[in-house]
Amino acid sequence: MSNSKMFDNRVFGAVLVKAITANYNADFTGSPRTLPNGVVYATDKALKYCIRNYLKQNNETIFYTTRHKKENMQPLDMDETYETIFGKYPVTISDFNKTDKNGKSNIQKEIEKEDYAGYSIKEQTESILILSKENEKDIVFIDSDDKKRKIVLKNILTSMDIRLFGATYASQEKVKINGKEQKITFSIHGNVQITHGINIYEENNIFSEDITSPFRNSSDSSDDSMQTTIGNQTVLEEGHYLHNFTINPNNTKELVELIDNKGYLTNDDIEKFKEAINKGVTYLDSASKAGVENEFSIFVTLAKESKIQLPSFTTLIKIEKQNGFKRKLDLSKIKELLNEEIFKDKIEKVEILLNEYALDYDNEIFKIEKVCVKSIVSDKELKQCQE
Repeated sequence: MSNSKMFDNRVFGAVLVKAITANYNADFTGSPRTLPNGVVYATDKALKYCIRNYLKQNNETIFYTTRHKKENMQPLDMDETYETIFGKYPVTISDFNKTDKNGKSNIQKEIEKEDYAGYSIKEQTESILILSKENEKDIVFIDSDDKKRKIVLKNILTSMDIRLFGATYASQEKVKINGKEQKITFSIHGNVQITHGINIYEENNIFSEDITSPFRNSSDSSDDSMQTTIGNQTVLEEGHYLHNFTINPNNTKELVELIDNKGYLTNDDIEKFKEAINKGVTYLDSASKAGVENEFSIFVTLAKESKIQLPSFTTLIKIEKQNGFKRKLDLSKIKELLNEEIFKDKIEKVEILLNEYALDYDNEIFKIEKVCVKSIVSDKELKQCQE
């Protein structure tokens, strides 16, 4: 059942991504990214890419993904992407309802043009006209450039990734504000903020291996130019990347109130985000990411109106090496933090999802206040979840 009720809790969380003989996030040389001290890391963009891909495969509208022109496979620019998803930018008609001596209004003259043949009126008021046509995007006519900005903003906020992560929207489309022409731009502070993922495993072993291509390099003038091509790929032997994240619906609340977008950031959105952040990395399958998968996540949902700030989970979650292929998940510091008396009435619920086939863990995790523990693989409850 759909739950379109507005989501208005704050959330602190973390997600752990495992990489075994794989490259979760490469730099421009093709190697796993490393900090100056040699510790492997991944950018927030790597995780967001996996989330967007998962949501897109589930038919959610995703704005920030590469689309191509059919005729030449050239990537679309921002305005072309907007028009592909939402149709043409709104058309501003000066003196919207002004009529000539024959009683014909400016808007009537406009829609009688050949450009709009086959369209019919879908909605009409004193300040807006919407034309529709089967298998085509609606065309919107408005009486002021100020409305144009609001319509564009409302449209892009229907994209799931912009509702979650925000956007820097820089269009080439122009409007006149106070007599001055300017481009339509927005800076939207996302409600979901994700940090870089740091490898919390004790080892950071990177190695390269030779690979061959069945084709020769025709641009090579050496004696080897008649041979098939030899290359290499660089991977991490084992890593466990920990990304922190927060959800704060207040980040964009003031902005969306300007356009009265009442369906913004719903409980449905957050449930879809949780599914994507728990399954998106495993779901994305490629040669370099075949050994990369989701293995753990935690969501700490605060009570409504709670003002507390939780510390980053980066130093509170540990992965320990042990014999065999399983690693030990240590959440003792998390348990100690969340069970402090000061947080008793400040936390609404704690959700933990983990891959019990890849991780060993102590039963201490079941002793966290208001906790629900599930398998990240099968979604089955490992501890009875309270409603």
